Amino acid sequence: MTGRLICLLVCLPCLLFGQRQRDNSLNSEWTFAADPVKVGEKENWQDTAFASGNFDKVKVPHCFSTDPRYFFYTGTAWYFKHFEAGTPGNDHVFLRFDAVFYKSKIWLNGVLLGMHEGGYTPFEFDITPLLKNKNTLAVQVDNSWDTTTIPGAKTLVPYQSAAQRQLYPWMNYGGITRAVHLETRPTIYISNTKILATPDGTIRIKAFIRNSGTTPVTARVNATILKNRLSPQEVQVAPGSASTVELSGKLPAGDIKLWSPDSPALYTATVSCGRDTVLPRFGIRKIEVSGTRLLLNGEPIKMGGCNRPLDYPGYGSMDPASVLEQDLTMIKSGGMELSRISHYPVSEALLDWADEHGLLIIEEAGNWQMTAKQMNDTSMRSKYQSQLREMMERDWNHPCVIAYSVGNEFQSYTEEGKAWVRDMKSYVKSLDDSRLITFASMVLGRDIIKKGEDEASQYVDFVSANIYGGHLQTLQKIHTLYPDKPVYVSEFGIRTDDVKSEAERVAYLKKAMQEFRQCDYLIGASVWTFNDYLSRFPNTNPNGYRPWGLVNPDRSPRDMYITWQEEFAPATIELVNKNAGRASIRITARKDFPAYTMHGYRLTCNGTTYTLNTLHPGESMQLDIPLAGAAAAISLIKPGGYTIMQKTLK
Repeated sequence: MTGRLICLLVCLPCLLFGQRQRDNSLNSEWTFAADPVKVGEKENWQDTAFASGNFDKVKVPHCFSTDPRYFFYTGTAWYFKHFEAGTPGNDHVFLRFDAVFYKSKIWLNGVLLGMHEGGYTPFEFDITPLLKNKNTLAVQVDNSWDTTTIPGAKTLVPYQSAAQRQLYPWMNYGGITRAVHLETRPTIYISNTKILATPDGTIRIKAFIRNSGTTPVTARVNATILKNRLSPQEVQVAPGSASTVELSGKLPAGDIKLWSPDSPALYTATVSCGRDTVLPRFGIRKIEVSGTRLLLNGEPIKMGGCNRPLDYPGYGSMDPASVLEQDLTMIKSGGMELSRISHYPVSEALLDWADEHGLLIIEEAGNWQMTAKQMNDTSMRSKYQSQLREMMERDWNHPCVIAYSVGNEFQSYTEEGKAWVRDMKSYVKSLDDSRLITFASMVLGRDIIKKGEDEASQYVDFVSANIYGGHLQTLQKIHTLYPDKPVYVSEFGIRTDDVKSEAERVAYLKKAMQEFRQCDYLIGASVWTFNDYLSRFPNTNPNGYRPWGLVNPDRSPRDMYITWQEEFAPATIELVNKNAGRASIRITARKDFPAYTMHGYRLTCNGTTYTLNTLHPGESMQLDIPLAGAAAAISLIKPGGYTIMQKTLK
């Protein structure tokens, strides 16, 4: 089996998500059974007549790894759902899974629809020919891993132990971990859109039109943004195939609002073709590299960030709305706004939140520590490209996504590693050339790297490096290797059990920040990690957690998080003087790190709110404020109401 979707009815290479109304949820109650000795298919569990009613009841989305009845089970398991459906008429009905971890086989009414490999990306089937009034859906799931899965074990690595080679450091949370839906579409429908919008108001919409019918069709595609109509286009689509068409136009100056973390302006396009209409959302912004600077809408930015392992007590990788809202609010309030946030595709809900509230995301599809042999394997490359493509086709309209990472800590100094980055960069650009390319290197500080050509970072738009200790020395070496590229610290941090007290962790962070601020080519630094996470990897704590987090597993903040807020705020606040019950304070926008223009910030002091001037890096302003007693309790507040710094001036 390759990493591609194997669909025995209709193969759908262009998938539309987050753009149309979902008709019918298949979430809630299903039946479930583990199948540790793999008897299910042999005993025809997939058949309509199979009696699954006595199996356990679960609610989908469901993670069997966190269900107390199957805690940390690894292997094959089955889900069953009975549902009714009306007659679609001339329309087509699609069955869509937002994610199933890791391998899956799906049957409807006893007929195999197809198979999918990849635990974090969506897939769908046209189920129209098999749909009945009463239907039985059977899903086989396998969350096991080996050297051919992504993520998975590694082939022989001389410097790693046998235990390290066989495991990856996050849990293989198995199950139907994201939503399942039915969706009705016309015979001629819009399977996806890709929107490119530039700050001058130029809009280009690429519409993917699919013909599920049996005759050729000439279709007219229209698009409107606000009250502005783009030039309509006609497209010819052969039966059972897809075609693309591009619509273009320009918004008037008065309708242009640029998207940024402090002003996340969003637009909705109305795109129609025949009876089908979709409503893709997008933002207008420009991301680019200029020398060693990262520019957003022409302004240089340097920001903090985080890595957020998908792990929460009781939920595993399911990421319900309540957890997502809590985590992302803490991340935003902590100044973690430029993040290589995960080693695998995150949920669409996370990206929606990032779009709406202003987070910059570097997406990563996989390749955690692949070996040279694995990166040179045709099948592994195909699987990776499949998962990468599914992620990109789902996410390319999100303005929060500014870059794609093609892997983490793989053998980037080998010829196979260099070829991987070179080839995957070319593959990414063939799908979406509007984002930057990077990967997280772990070897740039090593003696084996003498010149830029020795390592795969020569091919990226900005260098990303995981650095644990010796931050300044490593950053200076990276800058020597690649003097014309920005540098991003994709991981840094220290575990709670590597120090005697939280105060030592705080001191580690402050020292790292002192070193970061000496590097004007540094564009971001992403802590490992925002939260603790469960793991089987060697050197995990006896309680099952790897305690890297700024916050505990239940998200209660450690002192490290509180310190992080002040260190990663874009401004400093100092007391200039005080006299007769009043104080003069100076607010200065940092020009070292982090550094970006502060638009629309506020400061509260002893219950009174003050609106700050727009402050560019290095600029400052003073406020005269009344004191409550001998002290001033001050909070710095970002647009959107996020408190990013709290301190008392005495």
